[in-house]
Amino acid sequence: MQHHVLLNLFAIFGVATAVIIICKFLKIRYIIGYLITGVLLSPNTTSYFADMEEVEVYAEIGIILLLFTVGLEFSFSNLKRIKNYVLVGGASQVFFTIFLTAALIWLLMRPSLEESLFWGFLYALSSTAIVVKVLQDSNKINTPHGKFILAVLLFQDIMIVPLMLFTPILAGAGESSAFEALLWLLGKLVLMGGIAYLLARFIIPYFLKTVMKIQSQEVFLIALVFIVTGIALLTEKLGLSLALGAFIAGLIIAETDYNRMAISCFLPFRYVFMSFFFISMGMLLDYRIFTTDGGWIVFWFFFALTVKAIAGILAVKVMKLEWKTALAVGFSIAQIGEFSFVLAQSGLQYELISQNNYQIFLAVSILLMSVTPIIVTQAEHIHPRFAKLLKIKTHG
Repeated sequence: MQHHVLLNLFAIFGVATAVIIICKFLKIRYIIGYLITGVLLSPNTTSYFADMEEVEVYAEIGIILLLFTVGLEFSFSNLKRIKNYVLVGGASQVFFTIFLTAALIWLLMRPSLEESLFWGFLYALSSTAIVVKVLQDSNKINTPHGKFILAVLLFQDIMIVPLMLFTPILAGAGESSAFEALLWLLGKLVLMGGIAYLLARFIIPYFLKTVMKIQSQEVFLIALVFIVTGIALLTEKLGLSLALGAFIAGLIIAETDYNRMAISCFLPFRYVFMSFFFISMGMLLDYRIFTTDGGWIVFWFFFALTVKAIAGILAVKVMKLEWKTALAVGFSIAQIGEFSFVLAQSGLQYELISQNNYQIFLAVSILLMSVTPIIVTQAEHIHPRFAKLLKIKTHG
């Protein structure tokens, strides 16, 4: 049976509304409700969405929209204020996580080095959407650990681009050598960077200035959508990803004089985009994995939580900050990120992970995201308990 797109959206957001109302009564975070909605509507649960390819299209639309809003709120002026945290703290967290994960998985499971590194890529990213939302809701975004977390998440959002582009090279895709593939990739990135600079410096500001002469918010919004789709299609033509194009479009518009207006236009839609993404991710999960591989799910849940917390703590200590901040940061970012889902799908395509491991990964990611709001809100209280246990001085 063929379903109209509008009918599918009607079903998705209808079920989401009902689930979110129930979650509100049970005091469960909305994002968990979106994931539950996705599981309920999954082709593995119901025959309504029988075509997995259709679900993957929804997931791709969700990630494109989400990456655009991330780019739109990515201000280089804000970045300069915490640049040391971003460049040193963020880089330390990402590379510590990749190294620890790859080394431990290689020692425990003995897969290939490429597979081990790819698992490191997946674990390196944390959930910007969940963590930032919880920090904002609890007024902790300007605390010492809140600022460091924001810096780490910003660096991760930047790293998603090279990680996505490096995945095919890691898998040995194509006939060229890894060195030639890397050079070709760098060439594409330089070309895209040059095009993005020209667009940001000359073309888009002039285009938006012309659009603003009409003095219509509706026309401005349509122009923004035109810019996003155009840049996304351009990056795809260059052999890069649509999602990368959406992120670059967000960055370009953020640097124009109309960034505040663009944010005000898109902010009401941000949570619609986010809900769309998380629902589509839930739809990719086969709930039966909990009965067939429950033990492995529990193991990898605690493995991911521990490794990511340790890497986060080490990153803060590299910056010589106190233990209170280190523990709060480490546990707050100890989950799998939204963009790891996109990487995982790429890994599946290039056979860096199996279908069964992909399902286990989805299950672990969803469980970690489910407990993240509780961990982040309690992060400041972790220190006294650890201090008592490890005899750490409370002043750092």
